[in-house]
Amino acid sequence: MKYHRSLLLILALFVSALVVFAQDQFSAWPYFAEVSTNGNQGLYKFTVPLHVLGQAREDLGDLRLFDANNHEIPYAINVRKDIEEQNEAGASVFNEVSVGSATEATIDLGENPAEHNQVQIETAGTDFRRRVTVEGSDSGTGWRTLRSDAVIVAFASEGQSAESNRVTYPTSRYRYLRVRVNSDELYDDHPPDVTGLKVFMTVHQKGELATWDVNVPVYQLLRNQGAYASSWLIDLGARVPCDRLSLNISDQSFYRPFQVESVDDPQNPQLLASGNLSRRANDRDKMQVITFDHEAYARKIRLQITDYSNPVLSIETIQASAPAREIVFDLKQPQTVPLRLYFGNAKVDAPHYDFEKELSSALKSMPQQSSVSGSNRNPAYVPEPLPFTERVPWLIYLVLAASSAALGWILWSLTRKAMKLETEPASTGNRG
Repeated sequence: MKYHRSLLLILALFVSALVVFAQDQFSAWPYFAEVSTNGNQGLYKFTVPLHVLGQAREDLGDLRLFDANNHEIPYAINVRKDIEEQNEAGASVFNEVSVGSATEATIDLGENPAEHNQVQIETAGTDFRRRVTVEGSDSGTGWRTLRSDAVIVAFASEGQSAESNRVTYPTSRYRYLRVRVNSDELYDDHPPDVTGLKVFMTVHQKGELATWDVNVPVYQLLRNQGAYASSWLIDLGARVPCDRLSLNISDQSFYRPFQVESVDDPQNPQLLASGNLSRRANDRDKMQVITFDHEAYARKIRLQITDYSNPVLSIETIQASAPAREIVFDLKQPQTVPLRLYFGNAKVDAPHYDFEKELSSALKSMPQQSSVSGSNRNPAYVPEPLPFTERVPWLIYLVLAASSAALGWILWSLTRKAMKLETEPASTGNRG
């Protein structure tokens, strides 16, 4: 019986310790949101909503994702910007020969070549349309066709010229490429001269925007370099990323200079964009899109339009946008309840998961879509203690008062001692 009681006591202490550990584990995050999946294991993604962006750090390094068993789930952040990257692969060209009416050349990309998917083919001539075949091989003997229907063209007219000399093929790691350029059947009377070959890895990723409506504020009238102007102070709702504004303007035609500034610090506004808003009378699209020179984290943005002697433009709606922040994670075990996303800790170190390095390969398979709830206050949150001087502000006044009293006593003591020394010689002289 005593053994059972002891066992129950140990078990109770263990459970209590687990509860305390769990509370302490999450006590540094003031907010959380629930992330719902279909319950199955696998790759998932969700777009970070505006209310999380506004309460999290700018780099999102404070986000932590946990399952129902309080196991931390690694994630990667994918900022959905338009990406157009092109990296040239080191290559050497050899075995350039004529094969019938075509010219054939082989490219060696070296041992352990990186991925590549495009070849640039420079040939002599200014007016042509030449068919191209691209083949790949690991050994230089057994060749597999990568592209057989490609065409490179060039033409000149009235002093102007244009050309298209790049051929794209499926991404590969073949060490050797063989490029065959056929002569133009109408204009070439011999195999074309291949003057240059370069190999590239070109990546194009179409971006995705997160867009939300903001209130249209009351405009203010002012002067801009002596001209009449109007200004709108736009509140984005929180300090969030933003790289463009879309304005629905009801006026039929206009041409007005504008500038957009970030004014979170009114004394030091940051210029985000400038240019002209314009529309012709027969244009149907009422939306004017202002794209910033760079993405900004801001809450308040000022739009200023120079009107000169024209009426103020009628802005009906305003939308703000930024490249979506996408969280990708791998659910290793099935889950019957939503996950929890914690955020709002400004001082925690970024996690730097290994999963981040695997994002490009992970995205080759289509992640399942998950959803995020609204923001909740974390009941386990324990605010970081204030500095001692802020917790007991009266102490500094007490110390100052004590210091002043001590200084006054020291000055009074020194004064008495000086007065005593001044009177002693006089008294000695009287006794003589």
